[in-house]
Amino acid sequence: MIEIDKVLNTILNESIELPKVLVQGLTNNSSKVKKGYIFFAFKGENNDGNDFIEDAFRNGACLAITDSDKLESQKNVVKVEDVRTAAGIACSNFYNFPQNKVKLIGITGTNGKTSTSTILKSILDAENEKTLQIGTSGIKPSLEINSGLTTPDIFDLYEILNHAVNYGFKNVVLEVSSHALSQKRIENIYFDITAFTNLSLDHLDYHKTMEDYFLEKLKLFNLNKENGSSVVMIDDEYGKRISEINSQTKCISLEIKDADYFCTTYGISDSGITGTLAWDSKTLDFQSKLIGSFNLENLILAAAIAVELNASKESILEGIKNCKNINGRLHLVKNKSNQMIFLDYGHTPDAYLKVLKTLKENYGRPLKVLFGAGGNRDKSKRPKMAEVVEKYSVECYLAPDNPRFEDIVSINEDVINGFSKDSHHSFTDRKEALEFALTNLKPDEILIIFGKGIEEYQEINGTKHFYSDSNIIKEFYEN
Repeated sequence: MIEIDKVLNTILNESIELPKVLVQGLTNNSSKVKKGYIFFAFKGENNDGNDFIEDAFRNGACLAITDSDKLESQKNVVKVEDVRTAAGIACSNFYNFPQNKVKLIGITGTNGKTSTSTILKSILDAENEKTLQIGTSGIKPSLEINSGLTTPDIFDLYEILNHAVNYGFKNVVLEVSSHALSQKRIENIYFDITAFTNLSLDHLDYHKTMEDYFLEKLKLFNLNKENGSSVVMIDDEYGKRISEINSQTKCISLEIKDADYFCTTYGISDSGITGTLAWDSKTLDFQSKLIGSFNLENLILAAAIAVELNASKESILEGIKNCKNINGRLHLVKNKSNQMIFLDYGHTPDAYLKVLKTLKENYGRPLKVLFGAGGNRDKSKRPKMAEVVEKYSVECYLAPDNPRFEDIVSINEDVINGFSKDSHHSFTDRKEALEFALTNLKPDEILIIFGKGIEEYQEINGTKHFYSDSNIIKEFYEN
């Protein structure tokens, strides 16, 4: 707990008489408010926090902060210019600036954030540096806080950073989503290293155009600490643009020899990846059990970040070697029939393409694909997902992912528009689709299941129902 004037230091531009209380917590969720909390009235896409100010006071709030044009400052309601910016400053003050007490690495991009983060954590663990990873697959090692978002909301994030400081973590690796940047979820946080993987079609339901999507990602590269650096894959057109806009960027490439970090040689097979990374007249010969050209990109990006963090060559090699799989990413599911069945979290046309090309090149077997599009998300990518799947598969199964509040038949119809031939089966129940796919899987074929990875839920009409692809596979082969 902390005095209210200290929490609100630098936020208030005018002399406002504040209640003489000790602040117990901060939130934008009126149902989480307890006695002594400050409530921040965020306006979202579906709800306006200003409609819940009275609820917050009934639950014990000592103060509400708003930027609504419909409200004026009054007793216990303070008007600010931007409530999200104010929340970032307040969180920073409340937790005593935890973001400045750890090394922060922020990784953004459409695909590869989780894999790069996982490899980097493995390297830093090998360096014996206590590292916390926050992203799509949750928090590792796990804490009691779990936001369910790739990048937690501002209140959860500061609480997590505070835990990191209290438990002696030296590094925090954070996946930074475009939504988080747009919604100011990392307000007042600056990074020792910012990094970029790639950018491809996704989230246009939210950002409207690829240029808008890119400009949100670009914001991360203005958030470096004074002595921080940016590490960017430039084999992607958007990565090149970031390097041109930010002159301090360290460039990584598989194609451009004069990049700061250049992969001089590499080999990719079904047993793993080998390569040589060169920089500043130094080289690193690495070996990994991961497969696929996309994982080669993730490996060299993680290695370059580690170099920028002054990790030893020995730790980088050991960390890469120790990272033998990435949960939910090209995850081979063991089963009693020894069928080749993979789970992958991929949910964009580009992610599909990279995984399917990898399976085709490494195994040369016929591919079957189960996939689906999420509801209330970017509709423009749906037919493109079908195009990619159809190109690489002998048969595919269209099934629900997370329908959310959208009709599954309508979602499937959007996807089906991308098919040009009749090699697909369409389902409105994912379990039924998966059991059908398993029943029809021949011994020499591969089944790749996209969308959910190792997630254990399906979101339907606002409710998360227990659902696990891996459990269904296990039960199928046991019965």
